[in-house]
Formats: sequence, C-alpha cells, structure tokens
Amino acid sequence: MRVILVVERCHLFPGLSPQGFLPPDAIDLGRVDGRLFFAERDYMEQCSHFKQVIPYLVLTRGEGSAQRVLCYQRRTKHTEQRLGGLWSVGFGGHIEPEDGTAPASERRAAPLLQATALREMQEETGLEPGAGALELAGYINSDGQDVSSVHFGVVYRVALDALPGSDDELIALVSAQAEPHRARWIPVSHLPKLVATGAGPDGGSFEDWSRLAVEGMAHLQA
Repeated sequence: MRVILVVERCHLFPGLSPQGFLPPDAIDLGRVDGRLFFAERDYMEQCSHFKQVIPYLVLTRGEGSAQRVLCYQRRTKHTEQRLGGLWSVGFGGHIEPEDGTAPASERRAAPLLQATALREMQEETGLEPGAGALELAGYINSDGQDVSSVHFGVVYRVALDALPGSDDELIALVSAQAEPHRARWIPVSHLPKLVATGAGPDGGSFEDWSRLAVEGMAHLQA
C-alpha cells in the first residue's frame, strides 16, 4: 500500500478554492504546518476533500530571450494513466514518508517540499543542481479535471546553468531515466503558443498543469 502526503482542502484554502496559477504570495503554506498527514494514495485519488501536495519543477537554462525550458513527453504507459502521452514542463511527484520522519504535529511543508523536490529531480532526471537552484515561482490549483482536482502544485523554477555539460548532454541524461518518452529544450518565448490543445511538438498536447504554469509564469514576467 503506497501512502502519500495530503492536507484537508479547508486548511489549504480557508475560503473558496482559487483556480489556476497563483503567484508566490497567494498561499501561506505555513498555515498547513502540523496539519499534514500520510494517507493511502488509492483512496485519496478519489477524494477531492483533500489535496495531495506536489512539488512541480520547471527546469531552465539561460536568461532573458535566451532562456529555454526542458520539456518532455510522458510515456503512454504512465503510472498516472490520465497523463500518459502528454507533454509537460514540470518534473515532480508525491511527498512520501521517506521525505520526512517528523511526527504529524511537527510536520512542516517547506522542508518536506524541498526534500521531495531534490529526490524527485535526481530520480526522474538524473540531475542534482542542489537546493540553492530552487526558486518558488507560484502554485497551481485546478479542479477542472479529475487528476488535478485532488492535487495541489508547488511550482519551482530550477536554474541548471551551473551544471556542466551541453544542452544535448543534459537531454541525454534526462532521457535515460524512466519518465520521459522524449525530451527537448524549448525557448520560453515559444511555449505560450504551444500549450493549446494539439499545438505541442508533433501535434501533441501539454498537460493541464503545464498550460497553467506556462501562462502564469509568463504573466508574472510580463
């Protein structure tokens, strides 16, 4: 039985649940400290009264007009079948017990998210840029689809400029992992035009969270 970290929706959102991409100051994660608990994933996937907290890592290289984002297409036979075959700008996954052993009353969102982000990045991409490369970019909450209605995304921009190797060498390393079917660098200025349904690489589509992240981060940078 797999267990993952969740929080009651009412503790995360004291009022109505905001939708879409939310700027960094829109959510106070400190208010869920001590209210986080581990629960069976299969049950929580069917229960939208709770939110599974997910770090969502957008990997970048370059600055300004030269900045590019590492995008990848999920394998068709993905562990989350609802995301199979879709393109994504974000790597990440569930917070699991191995990411923090503190008692429930002492669990803090920030260190758990950081530990999970670094673990998932190493497991899913083979890259280890370190905690200093993580920059909080905002949050994603979208109740429009089954898969997103039970998840809450904490979006980090991760600068990979300090890592050795060319763009192609990093692609080769990432592509050797289990997650990507294929991966490519896409200029950040091109992404807003690619996230519409069917407008992605080779006629593919980006997942809902990627669309929200691209549109939200572009708005913040405007």
